[in-house]
Parts: sequence; structure tokens; C-alpha cells
Amino acid sequence: MQRMNSIEFLRVDDELSVQVRVSPEPLTAADLRAQFSQSPFGRWQINQQWLETLLDDYQTCVQDVLEQRLPEGYLLERRLAVRKNANVSFQIADDLMVVKAVITAAWGGQPISANELVKLAQEAGVTFGFQRDQIIALVSAASRAEPGTQVPGVVAIGRVMQPGGSSRLEPLVEGLRPRLQRPVTHDEQAADLRDFGVLPSVHAGEPILRRVPPSPGIDGVNVKGQVQTAPIGQLVPWQLGEGVGVSPQDPDVIIATRDGMPRLADNSAYVDEIYAVKRVDLSTGHIQFKGSVIINGDVTESMKVIAGGNIYIKGTVEGSLIEAGGDIEIGGAIIGHQLQESEQKLHAQGVHFIVKEHYGDAEVYSTVVRASGNISCSFAQYAAIEAGGFFHAMKQLHHCHVNAQSVLVGKADKPSGKVVGGSFMLEQTLTAGAIGSPSESRLLVSFNRKIQPVLERLVSLRQTAQSIRQEMEEIRRGVEAMRQMEKSESSQVQIQMLVQEFDSQKKILLALTQDIKQLEQLKSELMLQPALLARQQIFVGVDVRIGEEVYLVKQEHSGTKIAFDGSHIVLEPWSGN
Repeated sequence: MQRMNSIEFLRVDDELSVQVRVSPEPLTAADLRAQFSQSPFGRWQINQQWLETLLDDYQTCVQDVLEQRLPEGYLLERRLAVRKNANVSFQIADDLMVVKAVITAAWGGQPISANELVKLAQEAGVTFGFQRDQIIALVSAASRAEPGTQVPGVVAIGRVMQPGGSSRLEPLVEGLRPRLQRPVTHDEQAADLRDFGVLPSVHAGEPILRRVPPSPGIDGVNVKGQVQTAPIGQLVPWQLGEGVGVSPQDPDVIIATRDGMPRLADNSAYVDEIYAVKRVDLSTGHIQFKGSVIINGDVTESMKVIAGGNIYIKGTVEGSLIEAGGDIEIGGAIIGHQLQESEQKLHAQGVHFIVKEHYGDAEVYSTVVRASGNISCSFAQYAAIEAGGFFHAMKQLHHCHVNAQSVLVGKADKPSGKVVGGSFMLEQTLTAGAIGSPSESRLLVSFNRKIQPVLERLVSLRQTAQSIRQEMEEIRRGVEAMRQMEKSESSQVQIQMLVQEFDSQKKILLALTQDIKQLEQLKSELMLQPALLARQQIFVGVDVRIGEEVYLVKQEHSGTKIAFDGSHIVLEPWSGN
């Protein structure tokens, strides 16, 4: 029993009573709460109704004392407060993957321990995914909280089902892996830009590609212990190219069936026959070969080389067309020139290259290099370059049209190459040491190779949706006009037909609206991927386009990154890290 002035607190189990000696002095709730908070029972919960009853009865007793119906100092006893242990409730997500606990801090009673919380959760049906560290942190925070405070926290998380991975292809020879140009280094200072070492080749019977079996995946388990079985990954079927076959010893290995040059394509590999020449000029004529072509010298002006496989050229390219079904590696430079109007018509008969975004009429160049895979060279000027994959130039790009996934000018670790003039249609990145020139020559970099089809589709869908809205408005007006006319059986039939047509158009419009939303989401995701990266310098005149956004560089900057931040294109410092 605790005594404070004329007030005494008496505890009986989990209830607390108060004894007050009645005097003419008033007793207020504030006075009572002040003494209660200073007592050992200050963290107990005062029952508001009991408090109000105590104050009312005390006031009555004061009146009785004044009228001498009760003696002064009469001892009034009433219930005041209770002690409550902490309690917890659980909120289980609809998908049964997350459990949140809400602990109500104790009113003078016992806090909840981690073990008690787990036991109560199990009684609520939670059997899996308990988060030990989060539970300990939650009960610790609740034990320090003010009485009655609700402290929430996640205490269990289910395991998300992870489908098995499909089988993947593992190259067993170097030639199947994409590579940037890596010139052979003869000493620490010098490197022969035209020597890339021994070109990849295989002999009949040599393993060239392994199919790694699909993985089993990881079963999902929700917080109630219910298992979602993970499907096994898919077995990618072989698509056997020319010159290869399945190994008789291992059905997951492809071997060469002839000597030649290996390359990877379409979930399989090819072994191309090889055609090798010293150079391509008027004495050899144009080359068109279904396999791979190796040219140990130059391709002279106006000559064409077309191959179904890879093309390797150790020298310089001045020819009109180099086209490969695989990759193109050029040890020297690609050197073209602008064509005069009279030359363009003749050139266009054999060469086709499109730049969708340009300043006025795009220039037509004498040299086109096109590959389904990757393209690499040491230097390029006044050429049209189109790669299904990446394009890599070791030194410089001068006034070229480039259509590729990504472009790198210089070494991969520290790009120091230069890009001057021209136009680019890319998907991901343009990386170089310096981009643009002090002369402020125009340079267009569009990252819309994947975005452009989405934009065009959006325009088409919006136009269709607008036409449907106009048609629906005409139908609505027609229905209103007919309802104003004298009713007849035929008019009612026409109105019904118009209403049905209106509902049909409305369904189409709703479907179009959903398609537009999905395409907008896809466009937003694609716009966040590209970046222009100038490790050393970027000059005035560089025009960057991502989606419908345009950024024009208006002053010179040192190391720079230009990208879309979710709302607009921004320029920020970049050092190449």
C-alpha cells in the first residue's frame, strides 16, 4: 500500500483502488492523476468511468460533511485503475506472404517476449517464415514504449516461389563468345591494331557448345506453411545449324561435323566454311559466300563482301558494302565519303540504310557496314554502320551514321576515343572519351531504336481511340434525337441497335485504353535504360533524344553522363567509374 498526502492506493491483484479522506478541499482529476503518476502504479491504466465515479462521489461526500451527515476525514474508497499485460494482434496479408504484428504496450503489466509472440502467432495459424531479428527488435521497442502505445512490425515473410531456370548454352570454344577488339600487344608500349591473334577454328568432332540442364527451381511457402511447387525450367531445344550435330556420347553437347569457323546463333552453333583471300579488289571481284570470310588485307573502293557467317578483315575497308550474318571484325579503318546526288541513285541500288531522325536530309555515304551481330574497327569516317549488337571503334568516329544496340569508342575500361559529327540510333549507351567537337558540328544521338516502335504504336492507338470517341458521340446524339421523335416500334428497334453499337464501341475503347497504359509503362521503362557517357569532354551541338524528350548541349562540359531521370533528360558529372 502506497500513501501520498490524503490519498492512499491499494492494490488487489490486477486492480487498484484509491482511498481519499474527505475534506472541504476540492479534489480534481488533475490532482489525482498527478499523484497517481508519481506512485509505483503510474504505468497502470486509469479507468475513466471509475475516475468520474470517484470524483462525483467525493463531491457528494464533501456536501455530506458540510451538512454534518458524515464526519470530517471520512475515508472514501473507490476503484481507479487496472494493470494489463501487453497484447498482440496479427495482420496476415491476403496473399498469405507477410504477417504484421501490432503490440499494444503493457499498462504496468508484463511485456511480450519473442517466444510468446511466436507462440501466439502459431496459434493464429502462422507456421513459416518467422523473422528472428525483426521479432526481437519489435518486442524490444514495445517494452520501452509508453503504456497503450501500438507498435507494429513485420514478423513473418513467406518464401516466394522461384521457377526453375531454363537450360542455357555454354560455349566451349572462344569463337562463340562476343568480343571487343583486343589487339595483340608485342611489348608494353606497342600494339598492332590489325593483329587479333589466331582466329577461332574447330575440327570435325570437336565439342563447341554445351546445354546446361534446366534447374529445378525453389518451392514457395506461405506463412501458413502451404507449399507452392516450383515448375522445373524448360529444356531449350537444339536448333542445329550447318556444320554441327549432337554428340553421340552426350545429347547436351553439340560437336562440329566439319572443319571451319564456329559462331553462335539461334540457340545453336554453326561451323562455317572459310573463304580466305589476301585482299578484295577488281582482281577478285565482289565476294558472296555462305560461310565466313577472312580477308588478310584491304577491301578497296566500290567492292562488296557479303557473308552468311563472320567477316574478318585485317586491313582497311573502303568498299561499298560489307555485310555479315554474324560479326564483322576490321583491324584497320572504315573509310567512306559523302556521295554526290548523281552517285546516290546508283549507290542506292545495292545499299540501303535508314536514319529515322536527322537534321534535314541525311547524308548518303559510299561505305555501308552491316552485321546481324557485332561490328568492330579501329577508326571510321563517313560510313553507315548497322549492327544488330554492339559497335566498337578503338580510336575515332567521324561523321558516321550508326544504328546499333550500344557504341563504345576507345578501351572498355577507360574509353578515350572521339566522336565527331554524324547521327546515332541506339538502344543503350554511347560511351567515348570526347563527344562532339570544338567547331560545334551537329551530332544527333537518338536512343529510340527500341522506343521508336512503341511511340509509333502509341500514336496509332491514340488516333484509333479518338476516332472511336467521335463515333460514340455521334451515336449518342443519334439516340437522343430519336428519343425526341414520336415513339414507334421501328424507332425503338433503331434505338436499341444504336445502344448495342455504343456498348460495343465502348468495350473496344476500354481495351484500347488498357493497351495504351501498358505501352506507356513500357515506354517509361525503356527510357530509363539509355545513357550518353563522355569520360573526358562533351561539346556544344550534341543533340540527345530519349523518347519524346530532347536535350541540346549548350555549353562545353568535362566528364558527363546524360540520361533520363524519370521526368526529363538531365546532365550530370561522370568520371568513367
